[in-house]
Amino acid sequence: MALRERISEHTYVFRSNMYAKVNAGLIHTPEGCILIDTLPYPEETQEIRHFVQRRLRSQVKYIILTHSHADHVYGAYLFPDAEIMGHLYSRKLLTTQTKPALAKARTVNPALADVRLVYPALLMEQEAAIRLGGATLIMRHAPGHAPDVIRVYYKEEKVLFASDAMMPIPYFAHGNIQDLRRTLQELYQVAPLEDLVQGHGDVLLRGEVKSVIETYLHYLDCVEAHVDRVLAQGGGKKALLSLDVEACGIPRIALEGLATQLHQENLVALYLRKRKARQKTSEKKAAA
Repeated sequence: MALRERISEHTYVFRSNMYAKVNAGLIHTPEGCILIDTLPYPEETQEIRHFVQRRLRSQVKYIILTHSHADHVYGAYLFPDAEIMGHLYSRKLLTTQTKPALAKARTVNPALADVRLVYPALLMEQEAAIRLGGATLIMRHAPGHAPDVIRVYYKEEKVLFASDAMMPIPYFAHGNIQDLRRTLQELYQVAPLEDLVQGHGDVLLRGEVKSVIETYLHYLDCVEAHVDRVLAQGGGKKALLSLDVEACGIPRIALEGLATQLHQENLVALYLRKRKARQKTSEKKAAA
């Protein structure tokens, strides 16, 4: 069963027990509910649907997909009457990345046999808002983890859903480290704030947010400095992967032990991008 946590009067968080502690948020209003992301497996998202229908005696009116990654979008099809919102980039990414990933996953995981992707009909670029039953949700583009990430701020109850811009190890292998750094710095400015819901892992209380963001920014600086050193010294894969995740302030056990794997993917992705950029610079100088 997914873990359900009530974090404010009208706000619930559902956390996956089946994959990487993914979080989905639920806002309950007199006019219906707003769901922020779904959970990775249909049986867990079904728990959310049953809670809305049987316990709250309500229905989901809107689903906000904070980005196109599989673990956040696979359950949207279970709410056929809901309006779906996402970033402008998400439709393309769902088609080019998530759809083929789902086809591959189905071949090895029967639990995903009935999953079908639902594409957002309501699209935003930089900022948008939803108002329903006295709840105001303000969405802003928050790239870095992926190009289409959006964060969601529930104004009345001062809750921020940061999506995967905040997770127990910053992850940018499919995004951009500079964008993620800027997004984290912008999260400092979100106020007033009582709770911050990460895309994965524990909900952060107001007093924890600043120190956690500082830890995540330190991690990004540590990784980038190491990659720059390896490139400058002409090092290879062994040198690149010699940096332990704990040397950058993130426990190896973070995210159910996935921290080391994600850390190494960050290192490789950043190394390849920086090496490519250096090669282009060298070619331009040679051609000048």
